[in-house]
Amino acid sequence: MKLLVFDLDGTLLEKDGTLSLETLQMLKKLEEKNVRSTVATGRSLKSTSKFIEQLASKTPVILFNGARIFDPATGRYLYSEMLQDSLAQRVSHLCQRSDVSIFFFIDEDVYVLNLASHAARYVYRDGLSYHLVENIDFLQHKKVTKMVITGPSFELTEIENVLKFQHRIPATITRSEDDLLEILPLNVNKAEALKRLCKFLSIDLKEVVAFGNGENDLEMIKVAGTGVTFNDAPDVVKKYAKVILHSCGHLGLQEFFERFFQKG
Repeated sequence: MKLLVFDLDGTLLEKDGTLSLETLQMLKKLEEKNVRSTVATGRSLKSTSKFIEQLASKTPVILFNGARIFDPATGRYLYSEMLQDSLAQRVSHLCQRSDVSIFFFIDEDVYVLNLASHAARYVYRDGLSYHLVENIDFLQHKKVTKMVITGPSFELTEIENVLKFQHRIPATITRSEDDLLEILPLNVNKAEALKRLCKFLSIDLKEVVAFGNGENDLEMIKVAGTGVTFNDAPDVVKKYAKVILHSCGHLGLQEFFERFFQKG
């Protein structure tokens, strides 16, 4: 294997959302064995930057669930996609009768409509700073990279069905957490971004190990040479993973390290 690709929350990070010293030490040992590491997350660059700095890696990272690929070595994006014009307004109108908050990611800024208490966990976890908006008029002439809808799980399930099946919204719609519904540009996901990244790095997908714990990681787990998930992942993710670890964070990585790098 030549490349390890990690989702952040519930995967590389500890349960308290931190990146442990033990994890950093193990990744450094793997790098000494010519095994590179990087991140594939739904987060923005602003929300991911502290982890990129801690990892001290020059390998490009996948952001926004595949809508962007950022190169720390140059400080530039290698790849970037946006939602179709007016799609953000259309989705917002379809959500207006639901008890949800809607986050819009525009460049490196975040805007939120109908901020409610149920969004607090998401804001805290991702360390989001945001601008409150009263209506969607601000979206005129703006390019949106991603939308995140937060709310009760049953509300999000209803919205997901409306967007996917009733209105057939031309976008990638995925659940990164039980209380998060993400709207991405059409045909954007971590798997497609991983293919682009491997082409850039001249690495065969068969030599990639992809770690993830959510439905938004499923496609990446499928295309990688080795897909890795965890005991608490959804059944559909565990179904396609070749390796299932007991815990996220440094304990899971230690288990993987012992199984694949300390044989004999």
